[in-house]
Amino acid sequence: MGERDLADRRSRWWLSSGICLVAASCLALAGCANGGPLGRSSSRSTVPVVATAAPDGASYTCPGIPDEAVEAMFGPDSTIVNHFNHIPPWCIVKIPGRDASVLYIQAWYIYRNKDPWDEPNLSRGQFGSDFSFPGIEGTGKAWIDEEVEDDDGSGDQAYGVRYGSTVFICGDHYLALSIDHAPAMQGDLKGNLVNLTQSALPWLCQDQPIPGLDQTMEDIRPPYAHDTPQPSTTPTDTPDPEHDN
Repeated sequence: MGERDLADRRSRWWLSSGICLVAASCLALAGCANGGPLGRSSSRSTVPVVATAAPDGASYTCPGIPDEAVEAMFGPDSTIVNHFNHIPPWCIVKIPGRDASVLYIQAWYIYRNKDPWDEPNLSRGQFGSDFSFPGIEGTGKAWIDEEVEDDDGSGDQAYGVRYGSTVFICGDHYLALSIDHAPAMQGDLKGNLVNLTQSALPWLCQDQPIPGLDQTMEDIRPPYAHDTPQPSTTPTDTPDPEHDN
C-alpha cells in the first residue's frame, strides 16, 4: 500500500471518529438539557396548563374557580373541598395518597390594615416577583420557592420548584392562591396561578357575579369588612371573626 493510500485511510478514520465524537457530545448535551444524569436539571414544564379564561359551561365546586383548571393541574382524581361558608371563605384541593392539601384558595377583602400575606395557609417562597393584567387596576405578587439539589455528589445542581403562592389585589378585593406540593402539579407553578387569577378577574375586579355563587363580591361582603364598619342590615350585628376574639 502506498503512503498516499495510507494517509487517505487515516484521514477518513479521523474524520469518522470526529463525527462520532461530535454526535455523542450532542446526545450527552441533549440528555443534560432534558434532565439527564449529568445536568439533573428539572424536567417540569415551564408552560402553564391553566387557561386564562374559564371555559363555557364550566363547573364550579369552589365558587369562581373552574373545576377544569383544577383537573388540568392535578388530574381527574383530585378532590375540591368547598369551605366557602366559612369566614373568610376558602377552598382546598386534595389528591390521593397525600393527607395535606395541594392547593389553597381564598377570596376576601382588605380592611383595617389586613395583609393577605398574613394568611398562615399561604406557602410563601423566597423568590418574589410582580405581575399585572392589561386594563386592570390592581397589583399582583408571587412568592415561589426553589430548592437547589445536589444529592449525587457530582457538583451539578438541579432546580426544583417546591411550593409557592400568589396574591392579586384590586380595590380592596383580593384572591390568594397557594400550591403546597408542586411536584404533584402539571405545568409551571407561577404561570398556573397567574392564569387562574386572570380567569377570576371578572368577578374579583369587575363586579360580575361569582360563578357557582351568582352573587358579586359586594353582595357577600359582611358589614364589618370595611375600614369603617357599616351598619348591619340584620337586627343583630355579625361579629368579625378575624378581629373580635
